[in-house]
Amino acid sequence: MKSYPMGASPSAGNALASVTETMVDVLLPLFLGPAGGDPQLAAAMVRDRIEGYGPRSVPDLLRIGRIIGLRMSAVDHLRLSMESDGDVRQCWDLAASLSREADQILRSRDEAPLAR
Repeated sequence: MKSYPMGASPSAGNALASVTETMVDVLLPLFLGPAGGDPQLAAAMVRDRIEGYGPRSVPDLLRIGRIIGLRMSAVDHLRLSMESDGDVRQCWDLAASLSREADQILRSRDEAPLAR
């Protein structure tokens, strides 16, 4: 028998699963490069990152998606700065800004009551 977090129902579990799959679809392009262009590996990487945060509700999962997206975007800007002959400082500044935003969301996730 599948167990759900206290106060959650099977429909809440279905909602989490549905939103997780949507989140995988949205974040997939950010993981294709690191996955060597393999969409199945990229999807597995996204699911692994999501599961690593332990989503507790749909709103929490949405926060997790933003955190992952911001972190991967920050890494991509650092990669671009290595390939660029242009303004490396701007890429680094943007990467730092994205990382700070992810940190802020992560802190708010830890401080916020669980929404169900």
